[in-house]
Amino acid sequence: MNKGFADIIIPVAVGGSFTYGIPVDLLGTVRRGSLVTVPFRQSSDTIGLVINTHDTPPSGMSFREIISCLPEEASVNEKLVEFIMWVSDYYMAYPGEVMKAAIPPGSELPGNKVKRRRKQESGSDEVLTLPARLNALQTDVSGAIRNLFKEQEVVLLHGVTSSGKTEIYIHHMQEQLAAGRQVLYMLPEIALTTQIIERLRKHFGSSIGVFHSRLTPSARREVWKKVSDGTLRAVLGVRSSLFLPFRDLGLIIIDEEHDSSYKQYDPAPRYHARDAAMILARIHGGKTLLGSATPSLESYHNATVGRYGLVELMTRYGEVMMPEMIIADTRSTQKSRKGVTHFTPRLLKAIGEALDNEEQVILFQNRRGFSPFIMCPDCGWVPQCTNCSVSYTYHKSIGRMICHYCGKSVRLPAECPECGSTSLTTKGFGTEKIEEEIKIMFPSARVARMDQDTTRRRNAASEILTDFAAGETDILIGTQMISKGLDFERLTVVGVLDADNMMHFPDFRAFERSFQLMAQVSGRAGRRTRRGKVIIQTADPAHMVLRQVLKNDYQAMCRYQLEERSLFGYPPFVRIIRIVIRHRDLEELNISASRLAESLKKHLGSKVLGPEFPLVRQVQKWFIKTIMIKIDNSLSPSRVKEVIRREIDNEMKRTRQGILRIHADVDPQ
Repeated sequence: MNKGFADIIIPVAVGGSFTYGIPVDLLGTVRRGSLVTVPFRQSSDTIGLVINTHDTPPSGMSFREIISCLPEEASVNEKLVEFIMWVSDYYMAYPGEVMKAAIPPGSELPGNKVKRRRKQESGSDEVLTLPARLNALQTDVSGAIRNLFKEQEVVLLHGVTSSGKTEIYIHHMQEQLAAGRQVLYMLPEIALTTQIIERLRKHFGSSIGVFHSRLTPSARREVWKKVSDGTLRAVLGVRSSLFLPFRDLGLIIIDEEHDSSYKQYDPAPRYHARDAAMILARIHGGKTLLGSATPSLESYHNATVGRYGLVELMTRYGEVMMPEMIIADTRSTQKSRKGVTHFTPRLLKAIGEALDNEEQVILFQNRRGFSPFIMCPDCGWVPQCTNCSVSYTYHKSIGRMICHYCGKSVRLPAECPECGSTSLTTKGFGTEKIEEEIKIMFPSARVARMDQDTTRRRNAASEILTDFAAGETDILIGTQMISKGLDFERLTVVGVLDADNMMHFPDFRAFERSFQLMAQVSGRAGRRTRRGKVIIQTADPAHMVLRQVLKNDYQAMCRYQLEERSLFGYPPFVRIIRIVIRHRDLEELNISASRLAESLKKHLGSKVLGPEFPLVRQVQKWFIKTIMIKIDNSLSPSRVKEVIRREIDNEMKRTRQGILRIHADVDPQ
């Protein structure tokens, strides 16, 4: 006879949990955090996560029983369960979606046991004793962080590029590991783990592991299990590493905390790893250390008003000078029509001098491919993706045009289908075109390109960076992948090829992100004994953001942007929830989006903006509209979410033609 019940979440996009009976033979075995096999709907048996056990049968309905409970080693701890449920609630995701993100495929299955090397009672590997060597300024900063942690859960370390933030991180990691606690060191990009892990293993040996999506499934399961049993005490990972089953997390370090890659967009859960990390640390009774040369405005504002602790390190390690900053006006180059118009004479001269001195160069263009679009010069025709409302990007290396939203690939037409002209021309330039032209300008230089196209293979990114670090590459061309966290001894020249494309993007974060990207990529230059040189190409040399970048004046950028956001009601002064509505029929989309917006306005009034089309109004044949809700101090975030959930559910229940999809994105970036 059944004497207990369990509330279980299933890894599918359904609301809430399901109550199952606990068989007598499993009483005392099934607990919060257990992974169990259960029957679900008409499908075959599935794995579920127990989030609660109790003695109350489901009211007014029949129930089914748990089939089996997986071994104890496959279960997760209560802290991870609490974190999963928080992410589900805050980011308005189904619990099953978060479970699916949290528990890697196969980790719940028996077998694949990891050998547990227990050198201490705590079950952890021995930590090496190469202590982090700090100079006087780093020692003061480290002490200030330690003191702030006595009162604050979160501390922001604002340190200029090459100021030695990593050594400070290592010092605080050592303190936590010596106290027997676990540490998570987070980075925004997988590519960054290559350089950092080598430094960390000099200090921590095999007690530190790496976790990211490019690992094989078996490697991911191994890290997951080692973290769970305490064998692995420190982890270097990207945003997904938050869901590892830590036992006792004493410190989370968020390096490059400003980076938008910490935000998960699709699929759900659409969480921000930086913000979620603070909650995870709180659940464990640990601390969070944020670090950046260009902090997000949200974090810097929170630090200046006292919500976080703030420590600043404004001197480069070893008193190395900040790079020389030069603005190169592209208008005069384009008018003269001399040489290749994508490179100003100042940039070409700087590249040539660096190569003559056996130094290295980075060229930054935040757009991949050869050309953003193809145009007929006679009639103005531009080939558009038939699935998405964007033009194709031309990739010359494969001779095809590709949509960067849906991936559709088509051949380059021999002639214009509108007027028959054979004079189709490329417009704009991406990393592929820069690579082609730089090889023409400097034929003896060894050139490499790092973007999404060249790093699809598992180890490609680390190979490109390893070659550059070893001096086997002279010029590295890349997108924002190369703009942050990298440290190369011989790199002295950085060229930003198109600042205008970043600064004039239609988004309220455009100026902040432009400053961050330019300051970060500039910070790669001259990090040792030789002073670096940065050339920023622009057709708008008087732009305010460029003036701020030239002076490395983060505070001026911050003050100006915060004043504007306060005036117009944007983060950090309000919270934003963006509702995304999709339908393949435009008329059905318009009807549903308008109706949903009106129902939300009845409850939330003028805080509801839209519906409107986003910058790209159709992706993969789904038309899109968005509704923005601004939550200020006059509204309760939890109440707003209740209203949103209810009104979305009401709209989804209505009869219509075709399939409607709606999701909420909390704190969109």
